[in-house]
Amino acid sequence: MDFTERTELEKGFAEIFRARVRPALMAIESDRVVRLWTARKWVAIILAATAAAVALLLFAVEGEFAAFAAFFLGIVGVIGALGVRAFHAHAWSGAVEDAVMPAICEHVGDLTFASDGGGGFPVGAFRELGMVGSYNKSNIRNEMTGSHRGTDYRIVQATLEKETRNSDNKKSSSTVFNGLMFHISVPMQSPGRILITRDYGALGNTLGGLFAGDRGRGMPRVEFDHDTFEDAFEVHAEDPEAARRFMPPRFLDSVLAIGAAEGGRRGTKAMKAGFWNDDFYLALSRGGGFMKMGALNKPVTDMEDDLHEIFDDIDLARRIIDRLHGD
Repeated sequence: MDFTERTELEKGFAEIFRARVRPALMAIESDRVVRLWTARKWVAIILAATAAAVALLLFAVEGEFAAFAAFFLGIVGVIGALGVRAFHAHAWSGAVEDAVMPAICEHVGDLTFASDGGGGFPVGAFRELGMVGSYNKSNIRNEMTGSHRGTDYRIVQATLEKETRNSDNKKSSSTVFNGLMFHISVPMQSPGRILITRDYGALGNTLGGLFAGDRGRGMPRVEFDHDTFEDAFEVHAEDPEAARRFMPPRFLDSVLAIGAAEGGRRGTKAMKAGFWNDDFYLALSRGGGFMKMGALNKPVTDMEDDLHEIFDDIDLARRIIDRLHGD
């Protein structure tokens, strides 16, 4: 088991890996084997017990009620089995985090990481700016805090949902946002709130304005003499003239480049951003994992690619800050 440096950020980590990370991972490999065996055992027990209970129910009771009860019991059993598997997988990921992240954070410098989300991330600012819709349930995890080129930043993986109940008191939920949120400090204060959102076309933008209230599209429209940017984004600000001066063409180019490079398959359509005081907020609606560490069914000797992906996730913030600096 070895580590081959591939990127500039990884330069010098191979020796750290050999001295610290590899011994730490090998020390917990036995825990992975035990957890995997335990998870498989309990999944088998739960599913077998569920199948027996369903068969007994269908044998002892007739009619539609029996079929419904058997279906419900089967669903509960599957959920229970998946829950046991998820518990052990989460515990294993935590053990991997403890083994690798202190060394990675020390290598990168001025970096901390908390898989439980740490706490205090300003999700509410994204809603107040109009970057995300109304929500009443949030899951904030994998918080990375650091500094690059004298610029402080925080990143989290966020899932925001809105739960509602109908007239029959039945609950339903919809996903408001799922992706990455960035909170980046900027060297100068913005002239009020500024929202950079998707251009949904004339009808979509009008409907967005109707539901924005005093947020987001409730602010005046700002137009720029930049056709490519105008095709992709629509900007609203408390002070349009000041916003135009605050966001020169070079910055508009940087926003386009960030969306194209980091928005995944959706490109700029996955991106919304905003300024408020001396903070820059960025939301990327993209799937896939972020800072994913270890799989319960994968030996630690096969984890090199996982480590490269962790470094790439760390480099994401640095790439975005570089582009904000005009690179």
